[in-house]
Amino acid sequence: MNVVVKFGAALAVSAIALTGSVLAQTATGTTQDADVIKVYEAGTLQPADIRACLRQDQRLADLEKRLGDYQASMASHRTRITALEKDLDRRRKQIDGTDPSVVKEYNARVERHRAMIDTYNDEMLPTLDRRRDQLNKLVQDYNAGCADKSYFEEDWQAALTELGVRDPRPSKSGGK
Repeated sequence: MNVVVKFGAALAVSAIALTGSVLAQTATGTTQDADVIKVYEAGTLQPADIRACLRQDQRLADLEKRLGDYQASMASHRTRITALEKDLDRRRKQIDGTDPSVVKEYNARVERHRAMIDTYNDEMLPTLDRRRDQLNKLVQDYNAGCADKSYFEEDWQAALTELGVRDPRPSKSGGK
């Protein structure tokens, strides 16, 4: 049975769920559960691998959320820069250049505007780049170890229970 497994908000991978038991027909024509010996071939996740993938999925989801929160704080900072810029433009048109205290106050606002831009360019943008690089590396690691792998459904369910996490695979309605 093919199952699309979605890990994290931006990750979609396919996997094959294998079952550990099948129905067998007996000599009398009745059916009963027949045990199947699990064979973990290359490309089949073992229980420890499934737990590791689920933990990675949780870490990726957390990093994605934190990255989104950081981007929102950057947008707020840009909004404050823009508002201060508009205020400076308005004040510049009204400034009395003969009053030293008014000029000093205006120049202090200009300096604050410059400092905000420097913070954005010199601190916030590099931090965003580092966080994106970290997330992308984890996605690559996740995809290398977890994507397009088979697993036994009972191993999957046991790992979910053991870790106490929700099943990250999409539901029939298309979401987690």
